[in-house]
Amino acid sequence: MEDFPITEAQIVALFLESVFWGIYLVTFFLCIRSLLFDLNLERRRLSDLNWPMLIVTLSMCVFATLDVAVGLLHNIQAFVQYNGPGGAAEEFSHISDWVNIVKTVDVVMQTLLGDGMLIYRCWIIYLKSWPVVGCSILLWCGSAVCTGMIIHIVATLHSNALITSSSLNPLILSFWVLSITQNITTTGLIVFRIWRVDRRSSSFAYHSNSSSAKAHQGRLREAMRIILDAGLMYATVAALVFITQMTNSNSTYGVSDVEVQVVGITFNLIIIRANRRALDEAQAALPMHLIRRPTTGGDDGSVHIAVNVVTTVRSEHISKLASVEEK
Repeated sequence: MEDFPITEAQIVALFLESVFWGIYLVTFFLCIRSLLFDLNLERRRLSDLNWPMLIVTLSMCVFATLDVAVGLLHNIQAFVQYNGPGGAAEEFSHISDWVNIVKTVDVVMQTLLGDGMLIYRCWIIYLKSWPVVGCSILLWCGSAVCTGMIIHIVATLHSNALITSSSLNPLILSFWVLSITQNITTTGLIVFRIWRVDRRSSSFAYHSNSSSAKAHQGRLREAMRIILDAGLMYATVAALVFITQMTNSNSTYGVSDVEVQVVGITFNLIIIRANRRALDEAQAALPMHLIRRPTTGGDDGSVHIAVNVVTTVRSEHISKLASVEEK
């Protein structure tokens, strides 16, 4: 856009991403502490660590940090080192330069990683039911295909173009539509599952006036808030990226860089807030007691709901937000 040239857009993007990277680092170290140490702040044994979650956390940190570092390098190259015709704007328009390729990989891979972890949480909550997450997986696969095509075009275009060029715009728009749709769908499934169990526990708490049941109900609602907050934060930033890309605005550089950091922030916050809940409860996990309430179905006139709210204390539960079993 003429009213927001690429040179200004790149400077603003670097500033915004640096601010959010600082926020991300705070959440990253708190998240690592939750993964590596127990409630007593004693270091876990290697065999007790949740290696998959730890690897995902470190991978997100690599993408988030690399994007800031490459962005800084790109600005130095454009404003300081480049002396050719066209100035800094010419340097930024070299779409197939390795710096632009790395920046593109950071954005799409960080997004795919975050989306994949959201689907994993949904899969766990629905007792590893593949049909439930089937639609989300298809959307994720569509995003992955778009990712491969975007990276291929960026790496082979070899012409002066921006990320909003006609060669890339349709694929990038498709990527964000699929990602946003998948995020909303999967978040909705998770919240619906917890909400349904919450309704049943509410009925039990009302009839029994049990403080324990009410406490369990509060845990479920806290779990819903954690998921909704993370989903809303991500969806808002992703929607902004989509809008700026659709309007061919150079501001897409800034919001896409912020999105790289926000994906990591939301992922870390789920673990941090779940761990804080565990600290408040002063125990390593938050198992829900068996909840019973009258029902017209079933041989014994009752329905059993076992709910396990996510904690980051036990390695086997770190990656779960809630696991619900109906019998």
